Amino acid sequence: MKLFTKYNRLNLIATIIIFLLASTTFYIVIRYILIDQVDEDLKIEQREIQTYVKEHDLLPESVPVKDQKITYEPATELLRKRKFKTFSAYDSMAKEKNSSRVLQFGIEANGKLYTVTVVKSLEGTDDLIYSILLITSTTILLILVASLAINRVVLKRLWKPFYDTLNTMKNFKLDKKQSLQFPATKIDEFVLMNQTLEKTTSQAKQDYLLLKEFTENASHEMQTPLAIIRSKLDLLIQDENLSENQSRTVQSSYHAIEKLSRLNQSLLLLAKIENNQYSETVLINLKEKLEEKLYAFQELWQSQNISVSTSLENLSINMNSELADILLNNLFSNATRHNFEKGFIGVKLSGKQLNITNSSLQKKLDERRLFSRFYKQAEGDGHNGLGLSIIKQICDVSGFTIRYSYTDQEHSFTIKWA
Repeated sequence: MKLFTKYNRLNLIATIIIFLLASTTFYIVIRYILIDQVDEDLKIEQREIQTYVKEHDLLPESVPVKDQKITYEPATELLRKRKFKTFSAYDSMAKEKNSSRVLQFGIEANGKLYTVTVVKSLEGTDDLIYSILLITSTTILLILVASLAINRVVLKRLWKPFYDTLNTMKNFKLDKKQSLQFPATKIDEFVLMNQTLEKTTSQAKQDYLLLKEFTENASHEMQTPLAIIRSKLDLLIQDENLSENQSRTVQSSYHAIEKLSRLNQSLLLLAKIENNQYSETVLINLKEKLEEKLYAFQELWQSQNISVSTSLENLSINMNSELADILLNNLFSNATRHNFEKGFIGVKLSGKQLNITNSSLQKKLDERRLFSRFYKQAEGDGHNGLGLSIIKQICDVSGFTIRYSYTDQEHSFTIKWA
């Protein structure tokens, strides 16, 4: 969820809650004030009746008045404390339910006790309350809607430099010669952000260039002496004058140089991939590429009596051609290296995924460390532990995902792409 959307949602929820609370509170207060005013009118009516009785010792005549009715009922006991109450009754004339406010008090006239009931209709009061509430609520609602609309426009403009900066960073590539052009802004926080990003990307670009230069130099400088040492050892191995112990020593040195050369090549390859030196992509027919690799490994699999089953659909993907070769070579090498005599390898290309399964006597791999550099299930197996790391790195830079699974002595790697 975007920050702008989340803010608007929270703002809307808070606004609705405030609106409901304000409307409810306003209704209660207005109703209390108006009913209190009605009660004051009823008290005035009580004083007038009491004054009349005091002067004439008779009950005043009950004159019908609009919205008001006075009744006298004989009582056996004097009601000393006045009572207020509100009740609703159905009006047959208006065919609706109306509310009324009632005042009851006791009085003595001509030696008799009476209970006086003064009823005053609240119809006008209720209409006034609803009118005031409607006008006020409508006004508040319009203010809130206008506030939300204004906030939406204002916030959108305020956050525009932030999104412009994000778009600039999305298009930034370390391996491309381009300068960052951040949008101009007068907001201090965004100015600081742009300055920090510019400084950070400048440092990253400098580090990238240094690392790239080191990688290229190391690739040339290290391979040459390794090749010379390997060729010299080849000559020594062919020397007939070497004793058996000397021959074993030279062969051991030769194997060590071979391992060091493979390790150097793997590390350099990882560095090149991480430095995005394989950024150019082409449309590759993956079925044809797989068939080429299957043919190349066929002789090796036949020598080990490894059976191969395939199910290939005609699919094409965008990726770097060199990385595609390295990826498939490593996958098939891994499936072959950890297999056994008369084992099997399964290759399935369908939908948007490639699945390679191989039989193996090895136990399930540690999924937490599986793609880590130099991870080996068993020490001393003669491998540098970089094969799966290279596979994972190629998948990452190509936008693919790779998943590992193990069932009943079968190791399976599945690569998916969008």
